[in-house]
Amino acid sequence: MNRASELGVSTTGVSSYINDENVKRELKRKGQSIREGSHDRKASHLKGRKVLGEISESALNRRTSEIRKKRDEETDIYRDKEADDEEMSDLENRDDLTEDEVENKEEEADEAEEPVCYENEPMSPIVNEKVYKGITRAYRRYSRDTLDPDDEDTYDISMVAEYGNEIFNYMHKLEIKYAPNPHYMEEVQTELVWDHRATLMNWLVQLHSRFNLLPETLYLAVNIIDRFLSSQTISLSRFQLCGAVALFIAAKYEEITVPTVSQMIYMVGNQFNREEFLVAERFMVEALKFEFGSPGPMSFLRRGSKADDYDSEIRTLAKYFLEITIVDSRFVASPASWLAAGAQYTSRRMLGRGGWTDAHVYYTGYTAEQLEPLYSVFVECCLSYKKHHKAIFDKYAQRRFRRSSMYVQEYLKTYYSEK
Repeated sequence: MNRASELGVSTTGVSSYINDENVKRELKRKGQSIREGSHDRKASHLKGRKVLGEISESALNRRTSEIRKKRDEETDIYRDKEADDEEMSDLENRDDLTEDEVENKEEEADEAEEPVCYENEPMSPIVNEKVYKGITRAYRRYSRDTLDPDDEDTYDISMVAEYGNEIFNYMHKLEIKYAPNPHYMEEVQTELVWDHRATLMNWLVQLHSRFNLLPETLYLAVNIIDRFLSSQTISLSRFQLCGAVALFIAAKYEEITVPTVSQMIYMVGNQFNREEFLVAERFMVEALKFEFGSPGPMSFLRRGSKADDYDSEIRTLAKYFLEITIVDSRFVASPASWLAAGAQYTSRRMLGRGGWTDAHVYYTGYTAEQLEPLYSVFVECCLSYKKHHKAIFDKYAQRRFRRSSMYVQEYLKTYYSEK
């Protein structure tokens, strides 16, 4: 019996087994990294830390039977369509029916046929003439050929303000280049459904928090998972391994101090041995052709915050909404810049900071009309947070995140009671 089963760890009960303070203290202590082959050092370093454990089978398998049922229904629909086509062909060849009767039969068949749609309809910003004019107006007002003397970035050489516009234009191209297939569950995967992904993301948020990693690491890990699953079919039993390896790769790309292989294996309840983990890492890296340059939403959020004079309350609340997007399948292929702008827009509305100005349009690249649909979806997700993103809600209910998730609930209660 492995360590996870001895502790009885599951996704729903993981928070009670983790000593956050010990984890933070251990990860921040310099010179205490684990030497991969040393059992004594491993035991010393991991003392006081509980494993996250594997995702419970009930959480991952709750819709496995629905997959078979859904595919059987799709097969039946296909067979029924073939039968309808044959019937229509017979009707056209019959001499005893008038043209009006044949047309009536065709109309009945068209009305009975239902359009085929995917389980998740991906969201993207609308573009029309009004939007184009609004963005053009903002750019004409705020764009300049010289550095802004009132912008603090002008005096910070690490921000390379001279190249700011060129850098973000390039990042806009990268977010399109590295966007995953929004329909990979239906088109590529055979054992997985979107509910499985939501469960994995809630677990990944907890694992990310236990190692006290950067926000950029989490978003890059999510992008790696989605891009990998867009091209590679995996089994349900290897799904959690996919998530752990993706976070490990993202940490190597973004972090200064990276969790070791031993730590990663320990935190997932020793489900996989060292060799399995490393083989999976090599396979994932090669499948993605060593391309991990997807820009996450945090860079775009920081740029948009210039229009708010770097208001910390708006940014903290916006981070909560951004993390909600990793759970929802509708945002799998949505541009990170659009999500960042939508999170900022929603935060301003809930905090009563006023309207969306031309300065916000200039720094984010999106108008209020483009962001309004995101506001509606964020509200919808927060109204059902227990089912949609419980782990993220608990994370942002902490004092260090200004209890952002709890504030949103109070706002929604007040808003709907007034209506």
